[in-house]
Amino acid sequence: MSQQLSEKSDVYSFGVALLELITARAPIERGKHMVRLVAETIYDLKDNTILYQLIDLRIGPASKLKGVDKLFTLAMRRVNQSGDERPSMGEAVKEIEGILELASLNKYTVY
Repeated sequence: MSQQLSEKSDVYSFGVALLELITARAPIERGKHMVRLVAETIYDLKDNTILYQLIDLRIGPASKLKGVDKLFTLAMRRVNQSGDERPSMGEAVKEIEGILELASLNKYTVY
């Protein structure tokens, strides 16, 4: 990381904020960065059941939330260590609009 603020650092911050909302975890817990903890957890497991373990249950039953997996993926793409590989905020807006459209088809919604 370059330690310089840019649009890509804003994208990273957005990803961290989104992960905070999904997991109800602080950005730093017990001296470890949440992004690293989440990434390591996902890397260690091969299926989506871990996603359901990471989701804050107060937002609803994970298995019935359409789009939460997509929001999670969106967040993880935004916290990529390489700024060049992070999608733009414009792309994030388009993805979120699509996720919200999908969620509106289900009685449980993602806000």
